[in-house]
Amino acid sequence: MVDDSESVSVELRIERFIILLGAVMTLMAVIGWGRGAGEGAGLGAALCWLNFRWLRQGATGVIRLGLAQAGVEHVNIPKKIYAKFFGRLVLMVVIVYAILTWLHLPALAVVSGLTTVFPAIILELGFEVMRGHHRWNAP
Repeated sequence: MVDDSESVSVELRIERFIILLGAVMTLMAVIGWGRGAGEGAGLGAALCWLNFRWLRQGATGVIRLGLAQAGVEHVNIPKKIYAKFFGRLVLMVVIVYAILTWLHLPALAVVSGLTTVFPAIILELGFEVMRGHHRWNAP
């Protein structure tokens, strides 16, 4: 089993990788396709980071709630938790809509920035492999 501090370290590294990749992606987009593409990629990556952070915080809250109510037949999750989870998604959709509609930034650049979490996770996996860390040892 993975201890809590190790999981937090992994999640924080993924956040840093999102920021790093977002900056590189923004620079590459500006060089390759101009300022608008760079702005779109940068805003998309910033939203990706914010979404990942909020998702991580929400999941941690739900896990703590579940652990605190261990042994109870029906776990009571406040409606506020559901509102925050779905509100995060609604807010992201509204912001992306505003970026595409009012700022007229390239949709492909914005979507590319929004998906920065995927290469960040792959980088984290590579980091774990390079570090020689593996959790799949048979007991």
